[in-house]
Amino acid sequence: MSRGHRVKLLLGAIGTATLLVAGSASAQAPSSTLEQQFEAAFQQMLRDPSNLDNTFKYAELAIRIGDYEAAISALERMLLFNPDLPRVRLELGVLYFRLGSYAISRTYLTRALEGEDVPDDVRARVATYLAEIEKRTSRHRFAGSFYGGARYQTNANAGPNSTAISLLGVEANLDSQFTEMPDWNLFASGSVRYTYDPQLQTGEVLQADLLLYGAEQFEQGQLDLLYAELKIGPRGQFWPEMIEGVSYRPYVLGQQTLLDDTAYFRAFGGGFNLAKQFGPVISGEANLEHIVKNYHNSEGRPTLENQDGAETELRLDMNFAIGPTSVLSLGGAVKTENAEESLFSNIEYLLTASYTLSYAVPIDNLPTDRWTSSFSVTRVWTSYHEPDPAVDPVKNRSDQEWRWSILTSVPVSENWALIGTLQRTMVDSNFRNFNYNNTSASIGASYRF
Repeated sequence: MSRGHRVKLLLGAIGTATLLVAGSASAQAPSSTLEQQFEAAFQQMLRDPSNLDNTFKYAELAIRIGDYEAAISALERMLLFNPDLPRVRLELGVLYFRLGSYAISRTYLTRALEGEDVPDDVRARVATYLAEIEKRTSRHRFAGSFYGGARYQTNANAGPNSTAISLLGVEANLDSQFTEMPDWNLFASGSVRYTYDPQLQTGEVLQADLLLYGAEQFEQGQLDLLYAELKIGPRGQFWPEMIEGVSYRPYVLGQQTLLDDTAYFRAFGGGFNLAKQFGPVISGEANLEHIVKNYHNSEGRPTLENQDGAETELRLDMNFAIGPTSVLSLGGAVKTENAEESLFSNIEYLLTASYTLSYAVPIDNLPTDRWTSSFSVTRVWTSYHEPDPAVDPVKNRSDQEWRWSILTSVPVSENWALIGTLQRTMVDSNFRNFNYNNTSASIGASYRF
């Protein structure tokens, strides 16, 4: 398949899937039907404004269609008829919270706790929102997560499936110790976001994101990995007076990787991110990133510097809320890697799809009855620009790859969760040297703050 055809396939698949899913989402909750119900509820409320049930129904429909201002107006009228409604004050606090009016939200939430007969669930929700308001109105905010556990892989070293390989353009046999090798590892990852909010009227903030990952192999010590990445840049609204719901973020970044306790590569660069909320059920994101990689020779890898070069990636992602408990995500990317030695230069095309579902588990004595599972599939095509003389002096390398994964998260508290994953990778290359399969399974725990 030519490079031009792959680009057309990538963009065409994303566009087609976007239209299909958007149509599916519209079919599940037709806006015309909701609007008709909303209009009927409005007329019913006008005929009997003192009927709180009618008013509350109107407010619920207003929230469903995203008209928070109408819902606020209706709920505030309810308080005129009956000021002793803590749940209504709670809902008003939540709505103002969604609109970003944190001062008014705090007022309603605080007043929702007045009185002696406030339900316990109202007190709990108010406490959660007040804590979140405190975070969001502070100039300095921290958020992040940590995840760690154990993983087993059937082919930890990504070795070829067979000892039969190509060498200098002819068939050869590889020693079995260099083929696929199973192994266990312990891994840990962490991400921390620091946000500085100067409280500008335009809403811009400064974000710094730190990502850390480490893995310690049981037997394949040459694969012990330590990776760190830092991104820093502002985030704000993009042309708010012209385009609604679009945020931008330019950033600079640095990366450092150690392999087998030895410097492997470091990278520096930057990127630009655009995010758009298209409505209550659809959101999208585009990201362009360019980095320059510098590899480090070592005793076991004396020619790594030949891979020095620049990497550029354009990625597009779309998220669709299919009902209140599930999300479908579609994405695509094009990445070019230009190395000092052209046999390492390549272009990669990627398509990915995932479906995430939150569901109730009818098992007694559990900390929570809602679990989350996610299934994802990714297809990757990679074409190298020049032949590798050590493999074949004439023919370029070309790889096709499938990645499948299933993840289930089981919350055990508000911040802690157990996570299990099962992954499968299958690489089919035009050279047997690079054909490999790998199945991995992991179990771990995550903490969010």
